[in-house]
Parts: sequence; C-alpha cells; structure tokens
Amino acid sequence: MSQLGRARQFYDRIPAEYDRGMSSWPARRVLERRRAKVGEIVRGRILDIAFGTGLSLPHYPASAWVVGVDASLGMLRLGRERAKRLGRRVDLVQMDAEQLAFADGTFDSVAFNLCLCEIANPEQAVREAVRVARPGAPITFLEHVRSHLLPVAIVQDVFNPLFTMLVSDHINRRTADTVRRAGVEIDSVDRWFLGIFNLIVGHAPEAGRA
Repeated sequence: MSQLGRARQFYDRIPAEYDRGMSSWPARRVLERRRAKVGEIVRGRILDIAFGTGLSLPHYPASAWVVGVDASLGMLRLGRERAKRLGRRVDLVQMDAEQLAFADGTFDSVAFNLCLCEIANPEQAVREAVRVARPGAPITFLEHVRSHLLPVAIVQDVFNPLFTMLVSDHINRRTADTVRRAGVEIDSVDRWFLGIFNLIVGHAPEAGRA
C-alpha cells in the first residue's frame, strides 16, 4: 500500500480521537498561538492543505473563502461538521496534496497544517501549492520538523524509523530546506518546543520570478 493509502486508512479510523487529542489543553498550549498567527497572515481564497477536522478554521478571517483538502474522508466529515457549527463558508475535497486539481494561480493564500511529515514527496506537494497560489501569495507551514538543536535532532533521527513504520510519520524532516527547494521565498521561521515545531512563513514568487 502507498504512503498516501496508509495515511488515508489510518486517519479514517481515528477522526474523533484525533480531534479530541488535538483539541486538548496540551495540544492547544503547543499549537494554538501559531494557528492564530497563521490566521493573521492568510486572506481571501485560502487553500488549507490537510484541513483535517478543521482545527485551524476558527482562526481564519471571517470573510475568507476556505477550500480544504485532505486525504481522509473521515477527517473531512468532522471538518464539515465544525464548519457548519461555526457558520463558515468552506469547500472540502478529498485530494492528494501532491496532485492538486486546481488551476494555476487559483488561491490568494495557502496554509499547510501538520502534514509535510507524512506526505511521501513533500517537495512535490509544496511545488503544487506554489503552482496554485497567485504570484506573491502568502504560504504558511505549521509543521513538526527536525530540531535545530543537535541533541534533540539525534533523538529524532534514532526514533524516526519507528515512527515511520508505525504511523507513516517522519519526525526528522528538514522542512525549511524542502520549502526553499520547492520555490517558496521564506520570510520568517518561528521555532518552539525545543525546535521540534516550526511556523514557516513565506510567499509564492512574484510574477516573472518563478
């Protein structure tokens, strides 16, 4: 089974459990402030990659039109319920982030949410995001990554094969490097929790610079 198939199968089994865990106080303590920061950056027609159960949705501007994609229909079902409760306009679609079915320059903003650790070819997924973003559009990445602190990074390197085998999760990816190679112009990198979590803020190349 492909990595995409394994991820879809895994998250289709646990959407409610995932939502409870990521809505818990410890998870909110780690992530909520950066989710809010993303909400201050994105605008207009937003592509949310790995929309999941919609945990970032409350932070997006009320005027935004959100298009959420995810590999898991189970996660999107809960995401649709959350959007309905919030009275938010969303279009949710099951889709492979490496093959986005949107025309070039469709979106005013793109937000990645804790997914590049699981996507088989993260550079391809980011290239697709750049393609569907309008020139200069903000692109944000809320991700867990290989820490910049060597002792932490070594532990991540040791345990990465186990995480990859059990939950198809790569805990030691150098995501900022991937984002740069894919053509995103990085504006800032916010590191916290011993450097394990990053909020990378960048933008698509301006017209004529792709």
